[in-house]
Amino acid sequence: MTTSLKVSFIWTRTFFQLFDNSCIQNSPYDFFVKPSAYKDKIKSLYTDESSLTLPWKLTGKNNLTNWFWKYYLNDIDPLSAPHETIANRCYPLYVPVRKSLTKQITVNWPSSGGSQNRGSFEGFFYRHGVAVVCTFSVHGCTSLKDAVEQGMSLRHDPLFSIPSTTSNVALTTVGDFCRNLLSEEIKVVTDWFDEEPFSLVTVVEGELNQEAQQGDSIQRALEALACWDKTWEKRELPVLSDHTISMKNNHAADIMYGHANSRVLWIPRLFIPGNNYALFWYSRNLLMATMQVKSFRDFLVRAADADRIKPGTRLGGYARQIGEIIRNMEKGLKTYRTLSAYRQIQDDKKLQAVLSAIS
Repeated sequence: MTTSLKVSFIWTRTFFQLFDNSCIQNSPYDFFVKPSAYKDKIKSLYTDESSLTLPWKLTGKNNLTNWFWKYYLNDIDPLSAPHETIANRCYPLYVPVRKSLTKQITVNWPSSGGSQNRGSFEGFFYRHGVAVVCTFSVHGCTSLKDAVEQGMSLRHDPLFSIPSTTSNVALTTVGDFCRNLLSEEIKVVTDWFDEEPFSLVTVVEGELNQEAQQGDSIQRALEALACWDKTWEKRELPVLSDHTISMKNNHAADIMYGHANSRVLWIPRLFIPGNNYALFWYSRNLLMATMQVKSFRDFLVRAADADRIKPGTRLGGYARQIGEIIRNMEKGLKTYRTLSAYRQIQDDKKLQAVLSAIS
């Protein structure tokens, strides 16, 4: 049976210019600063024809959305609730705005790749930074090993064309290119902090009812897609249970496998060609949850390192509010609940130190 993957990478950039009075007025993204302007922007994006969109707006079959944002907004459906209600709920939760970057990048798929392979590139704007999400659908792999090799090629090989260079580049350069595009659009970003990417891989088709065991070929594939080590076939495998994260209503063969900056979903009971929409929706939910936590986390840690979280300052107040949001995501209170986010927050010693200091 052929194997298919959905592979995503999240890059973040943190900056502080939109907290400085001397910069704010010179940026077209100054709407992040005032609650009334931010709410007006959210409402306008329901009808605006600009390049910006709401983060839950996705084009495609039936223009479906995912459910992360509904639960993140405390169980309010952003597609059906009054726009005023959504805008009022978005502001204290610091929902980003989105922009498609797909037309800026070309994926030069290997000739051995499936004809259905696709790539998408999204940018997300926050007051404290930007996030870039690169997602690839990899189809028609002849085996799980072949799927891993194709994933490795996407991560490491120069498969991409971007306007700023005449030669093909690797994905890391694409991440930098997209972050630069978004920062240039904000206009006032002069210095920043970039972080290593977080990856999320979902196996969406494969052999049914295969359960991973310690040291077997499935764990080796999961470890490869979590660590992106090009020598993955020779890599010493860790204890399987040490890298397994619990999932709600999981079955014996279901695994969410991961390291500090990666997750791999292996749910073989849902490997149903043409009817595995649940995996796609779950993957998107988890991707958005991971992006929110990562962007907020990177801001808090960088702000603390720069000694910018001070009482009575605009940035200090923002940081405390972000801290409350992260604590709620950690506990699963009035938001999207996943133990992946809990582990992402709980296991991060630097983040926990900042949260303790500002609580």
